[in-house]
Amino acid sequence: MDLPTFDELKDLAQRDPEAFETLRAELIEECIRHSSQRIQRRLRGLQFVIEARRRVAGSPMKALLDIQSMMYDSLLSLRQALLDQQRPCAPTATTNARVLRFQPPLSSAD
Repeated sequence: MDLPTFDELKDLAQRDPEAFETLRAELIEECIRHSSQRIQRRLRGLQFVIEARRRVAGSPMKALLDIQSMMYDSLLSLRQALLDQQRPCAPTATTNARVLRFQPPLSSAD
């Protein structure tokens, strides 16, 4: 399915909001179906969360802001994970230690 232009989508949303929602759902499903098998489940879960946020938002603008916030949080998590990979691992034990010298035991022949 070819992706309609922005103007076509805008016109459809204004003329026939139901048809717009149907097309939107079809395009999302097609995108998920064409992704690799190993990430399809994750994409479906993410789409479920997005749809739930849209339903409870109360307005399209609130839905947009909520989903944008989700994306920003995800980006920050990804950034932190990448930064953590670049840093050398910190030692888990303290590096300051006092070394004690022990005298060898005296033999019984002495």
